[in-house]
Amino acid sequence: MLTVVFRLGFASLVALGLLVACGSEDELLLGATTSVQDAGLLDELVAAFEEDSGYRVKPIVQGSGQVLELARRGELDVILTHSPADEESLLADGYALERTPVMQNFFLVAGPADDPAHVAAAVSLGEALQAISITGSPFVSRGDGSGTHKRELAAWADRRVDPAGEGWYRESAAGQGQSAFVANDGDAYTLMDSATFATLEERLQIVELFRDSVEPNVYSVIRLNAERLDEVNEEAADAWGEFMTSERAEQLILEFGRDEFGESLFEPLLLD
Repeated sequence: MLTVVFRLGFASLVALGLLVACGSEDELLLGATTSVQDAGLLDELVAAFEEDSGYRVKPIVQGSGQVLELARRGELDVILTHSPADEESLLADGYALERTPVMQNFFLVAGPADDPAHVAAAVSLGEALQAISITGSPFVSRGDGSGTHKRELAAWADRRVDPAGEGWYRESAAGQGQSAFVANDGDAYTLMDSATFATLEERLQIVELFRDSVEPNVYSVIRLNAERLDEVNEEAADAWGEFMTSERAEQLILEFGRDEFGESLFEPLLLD
């Protein structure tokens, strides 16, 4: 196999790469955020969709910012992300047809059990992060342009705090689950979504200290514009959109985590 590849000319390699990137008629290129994958829900949704539709799904899992950038480049058919402002920008710029919120959970600050910054006493996410900055307690940011990172940056800005370059502030440039372990190993605070924390809690020493119940963490399906992005598999994307708003998907979301954790890790938004 290696011999064949080495004999390909440059033009052939480019063509091969384009074929792989664009997929086939029966394949859906799904861009999804890491938190849905890390929690385990994405695998269940993909398996059910493939069973119902006959399409094969190729998930491309990255932070929401990276997924949205791939969408702008026409390298995906449909996306599932949680960065509302960036999603609206994708719509405004004509790269997407519609944004459909399908589920939510919550952001929380996890950190050392002794809570040196007294985050547990905060009444808002901004106040929680400000307390960390005042005490100079270690904080791990994803630093990757993801939905979680954007929410963190907005909370710092709300308190007019710029943590960049501070000795207590570290960027992991990693997904949600991996960032949690980086914070855990450094006995540091971090911002993460409630579903990922629940699935990892038994493996972590850091604990939940503050939950932002005011501004939910909303996940949306965004259908991309096939007229603007020539390679979009519009039929497959439509099928995913229909599935994600179907009763079966809603029930999968509603029941996900209930047996293991006693409650759903995501709340569907389309149930009557």
